[in-house]
Amino acid sequence: MEKNIELKHTEKIKLLNSNFDLNDRLKPTSIFELFQDVACVHGEQMGVGFEEMLEKKLFWVVSRVKYDVLIDPKVYQDVIVETWYHKKGRIDFDRDYLIKDLDGNVLVKGTSKWCVISTETRRLETIDKINYPDEYYPEVNYEERFVKTPCIEREGEPAYSHTVSYNEIDHNLHLNNVNYATYVYNALKAKEFSHFQLNFIEECKLGDRLDVFVKEDENSGYLVAGYVDDKVKFSAYVKVK
Repeated sequence: MEKNIELKHTEKIKLLNSNFDLNDRLKPTSIFELFQDVACVHGEQMGVGFEEMLEKKLFWVVSRVKYDVLIDPKVYQDVIVETWYHKKGRIDFDRDYLIKDLDGNVLVKGTSKWCVISTETRRLETIDKINYPDEYYPEVNYEERFVKTPCIEREGEPAYSHTVSYNEIDHNLHLNNVNYATYVYNALKAKEFSHFQLNFIEECKLGDRLDVFVKEDENSGYLVAGYVDDKVKFSAYVKVK
């Protein structure tokens, strides 16, 4: 293969105290950060990293992401974080993740869907704009299709509100996706997530006031949605332990 691209990329990482919440549970935000960091390293190796994309006036965005916690990771535990990309689509690209202990036991599994956006129009672009590999790693974490979560209406008082600040803005000049996990976690008052799916609908920018609404469903899960004024920015579904 060109550039000796790894079909699966692996990093050994020590989980630190800052990755855990007040109950010593790995934060949803930390899981998203681990996923994002290894994906970015792998993307650089593939030749579709930030600088290469910027030269083409493009950037990556995550449109959907989900994970399941199978075994709770521990503070100061050494873990292996793996990521690999799937067969390219016309306008989106799936990528999977595993967080394992050093014996190979899966602690967390996840998947995500990425899209390419124009820096000029802020609209979706097609696969022919980038040099994306044809070879891919065939393993999948989820056999079922990645579907959208239902979006609840903006009703009553928000469970949580937040104004987007400078430290949450990324290279693409919008709210980095890992921060949405924090908002959902805060809206659910630090409940322990066993399953978490997040759908990004419209980007948030500096100064936006995001109101987060929560509705419990009949399956002991929670539907979550974030609004800026009357525009929905994300929807999510959470199951708790």
